[in-house]
Amino acid sequence: MTSTDHAAPAPSTSTGDAPAPRRRGPAKGTPRAPRMSRKDRERQLLDVAEAVFAEHSYQDTTMELIAAEAGITKPVIYDHFGSKENLLVAVVARAREDLLSSTKEAIDAIPPHSPVEDYFRAGVRAFMEFFERRRGSFRVYMQESAVAVVAGQDIEQIRQAQARDIADRFGDIPQIAAYPMPYREAMAEIMIATNERVAGWRLRHPEINLDMAVEIVMAVLWNGFKSYTADSVTDVDLGGRA
Repeated sequence: MTSTDHAAPAPSTSTGDAPAPRRRGPAKGTPRAPRMSRKDRERQLLDVAEAVFAEHSYQDTTMELIAAEAGITKPVIYDHFGSKENLLVAVVARAREDLLSSTKEAIDAIPPHSPVEDYFRAGVRAFMEFFERRRGSFRVYMQESAVAVVAGQDIEQIRQAQARDIADRFGDIPQIAAYPMPYREAMAEIMIATNERVAGWRLRHPEINLDMAVEIVMAVLWNGFKSYTADSVTDVDLGGRA
């Protein structure tokens, strides 16, 4: 037998029986997003944006950062909201809708014909409890200078709509319904503004608990409102609106 009889056969160059090459996945570091319905994806993006805006401020937040936190790519965010400004407005609008819903539920839970003070206290506590559990959203729309520049008009419209809704709800309370609408709107605006400022102050004073904050607001609001009666307010010139 010659030496060539022991030579190993040359490897086949045929690819007929070779396994198909693997399909390459996303490049390393590319976020993988689970499939979601459009509604669920929008809710997820609002949750993430709220947290990122609260932590980094509106100015320092980029769409890249939000996309990375959400595990998606930037085009997904633009498809849902169009711009960072629109995303901010959507975050604030959702927070205020949730706040309004919480406030209405608290007021509706008060038995009919209860003292007016009970309705006020329920509304104030609902505000404060909301700010307590949704500090992220509260921090977002407390970034007044940044928000005012990019979305101030939109957010002010949201605030005014909230005040009108609360004023309308006041009209369903027998003891307050006799007050003219402009006065009820003023009550709602003052309540919203006072609650927002006291809640913002609490961020700098963590030693103030929720009950203390409610009493502070009530001391300011109720002591002023209770001095008026429907008759005395009706006698004031309110521009002919009733």
